[in-house]
Amino acid sequence: MRLRRLLLPAVVLLTAVPASAQEAARAGLSGAAILSTVVYGVIGIALCVLGYFAFDKVAGLSLKHELVEDQNVAVGIMLAGAFIGISIVVASVMLS
Repeated sequence: MRLRRLLLPAVVLLTAVPASAQEAARAGLSGAAILSTVVYGVIGIALCVLGYFAFDKVAGLSLKHELVEDQNVAVGIMLAGAFIGISIVVASVMLS
């Protein structure tokens, strides 16, 4: 019974995915949609990298030195929070 409860959501998700390329095309996946997704993804990653460099300058720390040489976990957690914040802003700008 427990296995059935665990597998039921996976079965529902698998049945919702189009089985063939023709079904995917009918569902609205076109070359233009895929290309725009890739372009926006690359732009988002580039903006996150630029945000990292801006955060590095504003924080006044050498983040690379702190993370690699000193292995400072607190700086890593702070940087992860900065990346998440930057990513949320970039995603909201791209969706608007």
